[in-house]
Amino acid sequence: MRFINTDLTCRLDTLPWTGFHTRFVLALGITWVLDAFEVVIVSAVLKPMAKALQFTSQQASLMVSGFLIGAILGSLIFGYLADRFGRKKLFILTLLLYAGGTFLTGFANSFESAFFFRILAGAGLGGEFAAIHSAIDEFVPARHRGKVDGTITALWNLGSIMASLYALYLLKRFDESFAWRIAFFIGGLLTLLIIYIRIYVPESPRWLISKGRLKEAEEIVKKVEREVGISPKVESCQIPVFEGSIWDATELILTKYRWRFLFSASMSFTILTTYYGMLAFLPLVLSKVYNLSSKQTSEVLFFGSVGGLIGGLVVAFLNDRVGRKVLGVSISGLSTLAVFLFLLTDTNPKTLYFLYSLIAFSFASVAYVIATEIYPSYIRAYAIGVLSVVGRLSGALAPVLVTTLANKDYRLGLLCIFLFWLVGFSAFVIYAIKGKETKGMPIEQIS
Repeated sequence: MRFINTDLTCRLDTLPWTGFHTRFVLALGITWVLDAFEVVIVSAVLKPMAKALQFTSQQASLMVSGFLIGAILGSLIFGYLADRFGRKKLFILTLLLYAGGTFLTGFANSFESAFFFRILAGAGLGGEFAAIHSAIDEFVPARHRGKVDGTITALWNLGSIMASLYALYLLKRFDESFAWRIAFFIGGLLTLLIIYIRIYVPESPRWLISKGRLKEAEEIVKKVEREVGISPKVESCQIPVFEGSIWDATELILTKYRWRFLFSASMSFTILTTYYGMLAFLPLVLSKVYNLSSKQTSEVLFFGSVGGLIGGLVVAFLNDRVGRKVLGVSISGLSTLAVFLFLLTDTNPKTLYFLYSLIAFSFASVAYVIATEIYPSYIRAYAIGVLSVVGRLSGALAPVLVTTLANKDYRLGLLCIFLFWLVGFSAFVIYAIKGKETKGMPIEQIS
């Protein structure tokens, strides 16, 4: 692997926050809102959709599985392509794929067509996750990276809230047999508006440097500096230029960065298993324990999304103040204990779920930050794609395991979620002892 000397990365990190950074983050950060929106909107309109297209119960459940299959494929394929061909091309292509898959779902007239369109939408959003996180980590100044990444992750809960309210409005306003189609039509069309914004988002200078394209990277950095009105004088540093294949990238992740990968995989595993496990556990099991109607269950879920949004934003703010290590250990430890709140069967479930979500759903705002920033730019998107596969696979299996145990005794379901949290807590404790504190550190120093 050869190296090149440049001062561009240091110049990016010394820039003050500008209007360009705000536009950049808004244009790319919408991915998390879309991800949550897609998951929740399908759940909200699945019943009328299944009735209209005459799905069996097994086929109905595969609508969610189809999206996850697509997301897994998209994460791996587009993650690698983002490292090879650039972030900009991919975060436009993946958004087009997501928009197309979502819009076409509204035209589905059979299980086969609906399942195929769900895979397309999932592939687009899976690829989004890898390309977007990479670009943001590589463009945002180091001292702001934690709060920006954390805030974007917290916006998942905003997408959940929006989808719940949107589905409720459509199902009240239109006949159920057609309302589900409108949900997908409008969802796909709104996404196209984001593509217009993204056309003006530049390529990641760090990715360009890793490919030896210094002149293009210099032009982008100078353009941002002109907007700010400064041109800082900083020391140059050596940046590696990677020219290997997908197999070379995989070997690097599993050898040189294997301990970081195990930590990151533990984060992805914990976030997705606890989220999807609880998302199935609440309506299928806890609703019986607390004698909740369908409407009351929806209200409890809504309170959880609000709690997660508040907690996530607070944690995002603390990322660059307290640091990743202390914050990660604290939040994962508290989340592990928070599972036992649901043993208080005499307490209002809205209050309990709000408190649980306030803590537990904020964990991603620190875990995803550190899990994605600890890789070098030349393999970051692919590494994130692999991590996404780990998380989505385990997240898909978690509801089955949790509900199977909970059907014997709901406390066994709680114990299962507790053990999922224990994985993340243990991994963060080990990282806190042996790993780097990445707060405010340039990407190059971390990797």
